[in-house]
Amino acid sequence: MGAGELFQLFGGAGAGVVGVCILVVVLFITGQITTKGQLDAAKTQLAEMKQERDEWKKTAELERARGEAGVITGQIVRDVMVSLRKELE
Repeated sequence: MGAGELFQLFGGAGAGVVGVCILVVVLFITGQITTKGQLDAAKTQLAEMKQERDEWKKTAELERARGEAGVITGQIVRDVMVSLRKELE
């Protein structure tokens, strides 16, 4: 489609209007301008990602607490075994 056909398509509008229209179309095609539906989908996806992130944070905190409890339990068992060995000797 040539410039003359575009000029006729916009009803003989000035070159500035045609330039702006072409710019808007190019920006829309490249994804710089989005529709409301695309924006809503992106917001929904972001909310889901934040929720998943919060779940992973909670899981990490629980695993950290479990690991610390395991270390403490190991220290207690070691102390009990050392004291039992001393009593048996």
